[in-house]
This record gives sequence, C-alpha cells and structure tokens, in this order.
Amino acid sequence: MGAYDTPSKKCPYCKDSMDADYVDVGVGMVQCGPYHCYTCGASEIGPELYDWYYKDRKGNTLYLTAKRKYVAWAKKKARWNIQAVLMPGHPFTEKELETGFYQGKISPYANTVNGELVDHIEAKEMYNIGLLDEKKGVK
Repeated sequence: MGAYDTPSKKCPYCKDSMDADYVDVGVGMVQCGPYHCYTCGASEIGPELYDWYYKDRKGNTLYLTAKRKYVAWAKKKARWNIQAVLMPGHPFTEKELETGFYQGKISPYANTVNGELVDHIEAKEMYNIGLLDEKKGVK
C-alpha cells in the first residue's frame, strides 16, 4: 500500500465495503472524516466517546482494573484488557462499543449538510456560504 492509497474497511453490521474521507497533506493521505457505510448507515465513533469517560481531578481517564493473566513472553502475570469507565447515560449501545461504529447514525463530529455526510471539499464550500450543519449535541 502506497502513501496515496486510501484503505477501505468492512462494515461490522452488513459486511459491505465502506470508505472514509481522506485529505492529501503533501507526503500522503490522512483520514479527516469517519468511515461510513452507505448501505446500512453505520458510522465510525469519533472523539465523542472520550467525552463520556470518567476522569479524575487531574483530568486523567479512569480505567477498570482487569484480572491478571500469565503472559508467556514476559514470564509473569500481567494486567491486560483494561477498559475505560463510561459515565451513566452515555448514548452508545453495547454493540456500538464492541464494534466502534454507530449503528444507523452519523457521528456528531462528522461534516454534514442537512444531515447528509459530505467530504472535506464540500464541507469547506458549505461552511463558507453558511450551510454546514452546526455540531449540536456534542458534549
């Protein structure tokens, strides 16, 4: 895979191919929008997930401690599979947290016009004329 290739992913719900918006930064391509499935409407969960993590007084994310498992290469027991603690009332289902994708809705951080996902070029044009959707509901 080269610097200017944009990878596709399989949708975790309908198994169809899905793509994300990429932008050329001079030395390659960088993802600038969520992966989105146009067949079933699934969309990648973005940074809004981190808004729902419990944080301590210093702003560090709190994690659940996992059971210790023996790790052969380390020749000792170690803690693995630690998981961040989510606040009550979060908008994610168990399936969405498991897959990392919204089921049938677009990420609130995605660029949209009238509720439809747009690429970065169209988003810039719509922003300039005032038609880009505001990011409401973002905590």
